[in-house]
Amino acid sequence: MTDHLTIRGVVGTEPRNSNGTSGASIAKFRLVSNEWRQDPESGQWIDVHSNWYTVSCFRAMASNMLASIHMGDHVVVYGKVQLREFDRVDGTRGFSADIEALALGHDLRFGVSSFARVRRQDGEDGPGRGARGRHPHGAAGESDEEFPVTGWPENDAETTGEADTNAA
Repeated sequence: MTDHLTIRGVVGTEPRNSNGTSGASIAKFRLVSNEWRQDPESGQWIDVHSNWYTVSCFRAMASNMLASIHMGDHVVVYGKVQLREFDRVDGTRGFSADIEALALGHDLRFGVSSFARVRRQDGEDGPGRGARGRHPHGAAGESDEEFPVTGWPENDAETTGEADTNAA
């Protein structure tokens, strides 16, 4: 069984790229999540505990991450976690928490971000998608030029039942 989790944290190392044995692109960085508490005497915020994770991205997500994420960025990561035990050079046992990112983005609590869709050469955005990023069957009212059709009232008169006195 694979466990999925969501972590908010700060990118602690500059992301780096490598290639796996199959030639697939892999990008990794270290993520730190901190627990902070306010000291009642001084009023200052202090770091109580930190957890470190190694976050890995594969293939297209790896190249998108390398172009978007940098050391010091606040991010949100959703992915599959694997806890590993290993032997250190000095003979002691160590533990690592590795996350294979399934979704990754900036934490908008700490700043603003912009999005630029990456289109593949074959014109598709990803599995199960047709040209221009639409679902193969299309969605009602879907268009890049206009807002989607929601079925929500356009003005307050429609929600209150009052007639629009300014209508022609």
